[in-house]
Amino acid sequence: MRSKDPKQLRRKRPPQQQRSSVEVDVESLLSLENRCRGCAKGERCCCSSYEVCVSAVELKRIIKVLPEAARLCPHLLTAWGYDNVFEEEEHGLFSIDTTEDGLCLFAYWSHHRIHCSLHTVAKTLGLPLEQVKPKVCLLWPMHFTEGREVLAMINDAFLFNCNVRKAPGSRDLNPGFVEAIELVYGEGCGTQVKCAAANGDRRTLLVIRR
Repeated sequence: MRSKDPKQLRRKRPPQQQRSSVEVDVESLLSLENRCRGCAKGERCCCSSYEVCVSAVELKRIIKVLPEAARLCPHLLTAWGYDNVFEEEEHGLFSIDTTEDGLCLFAYWSHHRIHCSLHTVAKTLGLPLEQVKPKVCLLWPMHFTEGREVLAMINDAFLFNCNVRKAPGSRDLNPGFVEAIELVYGEGCGTQVKCAAANGDRRTLLVIRR
């Protein structure tokens, strides 16, 4: 299944893992707090606002947990097994299909809120999140700026209820950002960004450890 007009969805590409370093806009990340509790009906949701793309490696990892994800998302099941929810956009890059309303096919409803089945499956099975959930989703609302490989806050972040603008002058980095950077780029990377924020640095350069 595809969204009614997938061209209207902004594409989120996976981080470029072949790079040896990543520049981080620390000031941008210090501008907001993010608290994800799942999206209620009628709220703008990251699971339906973007076209999420994954690498071939990520695709293979997701396929391994399809049976568990299908227990939360029965629409993934077909009479012959599992629905093919990926579409190759270019060599080595695959988009995840959506419902007619634009909602990611790995999203599900629980207690009147939208949640990610891949996130839930990883937690339930005791698997590292970065081995199941797309890295671009782990990083959100952090994203690479258009045309430049700089990790910063995505420009529409404040359209979502889970993101709140912080008071000017705060140097405390959101703990979720620290964790996500560690998961995607390796141990010590999140701590480096946290320390850079506390030290008043506007930017920092991460040496990728994954």
